[in-house]
Amino acid sequence: MSERLPQESCESHKQIVNLNYLEREAAIYKQSKNEIIEYSKQVQEAVEQNTKKEVEEVEAAIKRLNEKVEKVMETNYIKERQQKIEEAQQQMMKSIKEASNTFFQVRNVIRAKENLTKEEKLQYEEKLFHKILDKFMTKEEKDLFTRIIMAGPMLMIGGNHPGSVSLGL
Repeated sequence: MSERLPQESCESHKQIVNLNYLEREAAIYKQSKNEIIEYSKQVQEAVEQNTKKEVEEVEAAIKRLNEKVEKVMETNYIKERQQKIEEAQQQMMKSIKEASNTFFQVRNVIRAKENLTKEEKLQYEEKLFHKILDKFMTKEEKDLFTRIIMAGPMLMIGGNHPGSVSLGL
């Protein structure tokens, strides 16, 4: 196949360029691409064949581990701890709700004070907010909470499994 493309010359008249040499390069390219595909398949097959025993051993070990984990999770010890986790989560949510209600009640009292300026009211609200946070959270938790609040509203969904905390919004 002989393709020719028009090209401007220095004298501003059209000249034909022969692209036959690209056919050889395209054939070499395609051959190399096919070799990559074939050699990649051969490498994959060699790895799979030479590691079949080890893969089976790993899969069997994972299966044994999963069975052991299931047995451990069914013990009374774990079930009791899961129950304690659920009770602690419920208590945490109750305490947070109580703190939230207290904040809003005291904030309303602050806002109702006529002898305070708007700026003073905001300062008292901020002090109240941080005082409550300090009672409930470590410094690290408070920093994380502050970063989350500054990032804007988001929905957090907890799962129904041990260690998860569901947040009601």
